[in-house]
Amino acid sequence: MIERRHRRAAFLAAAALSSTACSFQPGAPELHYSLNRAEVEKNQQLADDPIAQTKLEGALQMMFGTPKAPGFLVLPEWSGDKFDPNYWGEDHVHADAAAWSALVESNRAHFRTQLAALREGRFDALDRPRFADDLWERWLRKRERIAKDGPDAKGDDGTLREDAIRDFEEYYPTLANSAAFYRNQCYHCHGTDGGGNGTTGPWLNPHPRDYRRGIFKFTALKGKARPRPEDLFRTLAEGIYTTAMPSFRRFSDAQLHGLADYVRLLAIRGETEILLESFYDPDKGFDFDVLKENYSDVVGRWREASEHYIAFEGKIPEMTAERIAHGRSLFSTPGEKGGANCVSCHGPAGRGDGPSVWAPGKEGVEYAKDDWGNQIQPRDLTRGVFRFGRRPIDLYRRIYAGINGTPMPEHFGMTITEDGKQRTMNESDIWDLVFFVRSLGSQTEVASAGGAGHEGGAR
Repeated sequence: MIERRHRRAAFLAAAALSSTACSFQPGAPELHYSLNRAEVEKNQQLADDPIAQTKLEGALQMMFGTPKAPGFLVLPEWSGDKFDPNYWGEDHVHADAAAWSALVESNRAHFRTQLAALREGRFDALDRPRFADDLWERWLRKRERIAKDGPDAKGDDGTLREDAIRDFEEYYPTLANSAAFYRNQCYHCHGTDGGGNGTTGPWLNPHPRDYRRGIFKFTALKGKARPRPEDLFRTLAEGIYTTAMPSFRRFSDAQLHGLADYVRLLAIRGETEILLESFYDPDKGFDFDVLKENYSDVVGRWREASEHYIAFEGKIPEMTAERIAHGRSLFSTPGEKGGANCVSCHGPAGRGDGPSVWAPGKEGVEYAKDDWGNQIQPRDLTRGVFRFGRRPIDLYRRIYAGINGTPMPEHFGMTITEDGKQRTMNESDIWDLVFFVRSLGSQTEVASAGGAGHEGGAR
């Protein structure tokens, strides 16, 4: 696979040069990454030094490339465990047999007309696939070889025809192709740098996510961990209910994995930039050791994401009246009295109107803000609307680990008091809270919850 990857990389580089060398067609203005001005202004020494800012932009370009040619800088120490972040997503999916099988089947459906033409020998009849320019360039080069040597001539891993079929079936987009796809589908909300500042962003509520802090609200992880590829893929595939974030299921699995890869690059670039801006010292400047240390630390946090996965081993407990009643007690008892303190934000009836919803000193005027500076209101649980899944396991994870970037705290291990004794909240307590929260919605949901099967490993 690695040999095929290297051949593909050289192949695409040659194609890119040939396609741009003599082009005089007008196009959209080229986009450029820019510095996070809000973070720059927090360090007055950096804000007053335009030369240092220029050096920072150059350093970030060295580490992450440009919107037209994005790419991670590969550190020498990563070679030992064969980690190349430019193929991060592809390697991750390829190592998961189920995910790779799903990708191949998705490609077969997505490229069914092209695959049929290849098998039938109609090599000049292939339609150009949308948002897969890298794949198309590879095919054009292969078609030249087929015209010269014939489809049954020896290729890289079989005949030329077999190679071409495999290219379509096992297609995984490059970062450059995914960046172009992002500009077409995501840029207008999330902006060039992933700052949530695209042209339509100001008009949306809630605002589009700013990736640059590395904080993502909806994951299946604990400990405020960075999202796994699966978490980003799920957000893209399902969208976020009641927001402007749509489902992108109309595209192939490969395209969604590629978008997730590019979002991760933007997030890591943003996190690295913020660290460098925060600790900028004019006496030291941006020397390579400082750049490398911060860059390596941020990438390391993303690499360890899967270690924080919240799995529930066994079957989901049966929902009973007793468990709902216990969940109600935990929910309704304030923290100072030994409860889970949900009532302080969600209110006594679960309508999101507890006393802690307001910004300090602005009760009744301004809601508390999240980590992105947006006013937020706790979920009205009586509506049964849950933005990242309504399955029992989804609610379990929200309560277990909290929601990143918001005041919603982690409940697992929280100290509570019952029967005059202090103890820490356990998995059983969290399930009781789940059952009570679901009971605040519709009776239909309550009736179906008890029969839900084990979903701990679901994505």
